[in-house]
Amino acid sequence: MEAVNPRFNITVAGKKYGLQFDVNSNPTKKGVKMQFILDQEFEDPRDKQLLANQISVALQKKLGASGIMIDYDDRNPYKNVIGFIVPLNSVAMMIIKAMKGGS
Repeated sequence: MEAVNPRFNITVAGKKYGLQFDVNSNPTKKGVKMQFILDQEFEDPRDKQLLANQISVALQKKLGASGIMIDYDDRNPYKNVIGFIVPLNSVAMMIIKAMKGGS
């Protein structure tokens, strides 16, 4: 059976994206990858970094209150994807918190 990566349409910081989830294969950065799929590629990497910063700020505002941390994925090979990693420890703590009743 082939693995299926969940993909959703989402609006972040006023812009629409496809959002795909995967697991990070880098053993030094274990976690869940969040890949924001863009409808265009950027010629200037500074423009892509500016957009990544905007997405990062929006994610920190929404996920930070729940104790979920994110890291920018600087090893993302795709020009039309802005990636972030939710560290495994952050995912584990979210699950433990839910299992203990939110405290």
